[in-house]
Amino acid sequence: MPKKTFDHLPNERKNEIRRILLPIFTDQAVSQVTVSEIVTALGMSRGIFYKYYEDLDDAYQDLIRHYAGQIHGKIIMNIMTHQNDFFTGIELFLVQTINLKADSVEARQVKLLTENPNNFSNRANVVHGLEPWKQILKNNHFEIKTDEEATSFLYFTMKLTIDTLMDSYANHWTEAEMLTDYRFKVSWLKNGIAK
Repeated sequence: MPKKTFDHLPNERKNEIRRILLPIFTDQAVSQVTVSEIVTALGMSRGIFYKYYEDLDDAYQDLIRHYAGQIHGKIIMNIMTHQNDFFTGIELFLVQTINLKADSVEARQVKLLTENPNNFSNRANVVHGLEPWKQILKNNHFEIKTDEEATSFLYFTMKLTIDTLMDSYANHWTEAEMLTDYRFKVSWLKNGIAK
């Protein structure tokens, strides 16, 4: 976690730092990134960098957490625009994402997350927006009985989405190939696999 000094920065400055760090951490292996490279790009001293972060990994993990939250929000927004057709909302997010230009900010954010998918496994103690989420589940006639199950299904949904993107990138799938695979998964979820 970044230090309190970083937390006290204005949001505009935090976002600027993250915007500058994003291509540094996505254009090369993390092991190749140096503090010197970062402080030069940010136009700050090493001392200031260490006032904000413990080390390089701290800066990297902050970046991942931040963009994971943004991507999570985009997935939810797509689902919410199709509240009565849950899986179509996810499908639209997948199509939008696979068609991003590789060097775009959004594509870099997704790349960061698909290379670090464990961040969608870290569960918050309190899930914000649980009531609207439960309403979406109800609108789709999903049999989710408890808040705990609704929360678990939320994380399952995020992993389904990110795993589909990871498979797509790893296999260099076209949009059609990705959608075929995604629709298999949706069919299994809706209909089961046993007769």
